[in-house]
Amino acid sequence: MQIARARAAIHDREKQRKEARRQYARDYYAQHREEYLEYQRQYRAEQREKDPEAYRQGKRERSRRWRDKHKDEVNARLREKYREDPEKHRERRREFYAEHAEEQRMRRREYYARNKEKQNAAHRAWRDREKRRRDAGLPVRRVHRATKAEQFENRSAADEFFSRVWTKEELKIAMKSIETPADVWAAWKRDCLKARAEYALAQQKEELARLQKELGRARPGPKPKPRPTPREIEEARMDAIARQVNERLRHREQPRHPHHLDLAAPHPMLQPNNPMGMSR
Repeated sequence: MQIARARAAIHDREKQRKEARRQYARDYYAQHREEYLEYQRQYRAEQREKDPEAYRQGKRERSRRWRDKHKDEVNARLREKYREDPEKHRERRREFYAEHAEEQRMRRREYYARNKEKQNAAHRAWRDREKRRRDAGLPVRRVHRATKAEQFENRSAADEFFSRVWTKEELKIAMKSIETPADVWAAWKRDCLKARAEYALAQQKEELARLQKELGRARPGPKPKPRPTPREIEEARMDAIARQVNERLRHREQPRHPHHLDLAAPHPMLQPNNPMGMSR
């Protein structure tokens, strides 16, 4: 228990010391704030004079790091600023476009010339999407501007519609209005069965073709040798003649002694070298 109290006292004392140090630093900076700012300005001026390009590069890098770190905060602030009065921003954009209409059109034409294939692909996708919407009976999708009063009315109407409590009878009528007709349901089932049957038939055809190919293969075993060509026949004949000539001209080995041929013959070392001479 005493050890725990001692540790807690040491921790509190260290905490108070750090807090006092931080407070002293804050007070000192508040008293000498202008000196610090002047020192920073002088340091930046020296760096700018020493290497302007490196200074600008470092400043851009610091700005980029700050933007990456505070991206969400900046975007949230911009969205909130836009939502406060969107009509004001729209009016400013319209005025800017009216003043720089030719520049905007020229920039758009240049972008289209640089990305012609990309723009054509986007246009084709848009036409296909609109065609599918018309075929499905949906209205053509268009973007239109709504004033602040219209936005307020639309929001009020949406709140009134979605906050309404529907009765069971109304829900039944609504569900019945979107119910699939019996003939459409039967046609869909027939199409599904037909698609399944076609798929199964295609699978059977592929399996039958595979089995027929497997049966048509040759039996395993040694493959027949190909018939020799006239050139190969002539080369084989010349090789045979060369072997016969070499056999005739080859130096023959001396015939071996009889004991090499007869296993029962006595070894030559057992016989005296000169049986007719004198022995010691």
